Amino acid sequence: MNIIELRGISKVYRTKEIETTALENVNISIEKGEFVSIMGPSGCGKSTLLNIMGLLDKPESGEIRLLGTDCSTLGDNALSRFRNEHIGFVFQSFHLIPSLDVESNIEMPLDYRAGISASERTKRVTDVLERLDISHRRRHKPGQLSGGQCQRVAIARALVGRPSIILADEPTGNLDSRMGAEVMELLHTLNREDGITIVMVTHNEEQARQTDRIIRFFDGRIVS
Repeated sequence: MNIIELRGISKVYRTKEIETTALENVNISIEKGEFVSIMGPSGCGKSTLLNIMGLLDKPESGEIRLLGTDCSTLGDNALSRFRNEHIGFVFQSFHLIPSLDVESNIEMPLDYRAGISASERTKRVTDVLERLDISHRRRHKPGQLSGGQCQRVAIARALVGRPSIILADEPTGNLDSRMGAEVMELLHTLNREDGITIVMVTHNEEQARQTDRIIRFFDGRIVS
């Protein structure tokens, strides 16, 4: 079963002086439970593709189908609900809120979910804290954590909503090799044990080779 299907996706960015094609007629199918890497030089459209796949941006044309739902037809509110319920995001720069402690950062996606009781919220946060071995840091602020710990918090935040899909944009880009290896092992565990579909943008050829499939981009097109 394809959990992600993109058909004829194109994206153009325009200014007064210039028109830049970020994606041109991109077609991708990703099966449930796959771990897929997206590679290519800087500026070739990888992050744009991930943003469109994660419903953070809209294409110029084409169809986005996630978990069997044609997301191209959804309004903004419906898109936000779908994204919150089914997709987790992990970014290179973590995107944690400095003024909030670890527990509050992780809980944030649940702030936008209706029907989750306070006790269920607490349970979900505690579960991911324990699973990612950061319970002892729950009251710390991001500035008190190492880069690897910050990325664990970011992954915990992605997991707390129990998504079917995780989209990771250079998740080890700000980490040293040891921390990067730990984060990759964690992602592989989530994919292997939980069956979460993972799509990862990376420049790291070695990490990409550890995934099920590599999709290579150049100038907004799939080249292999």
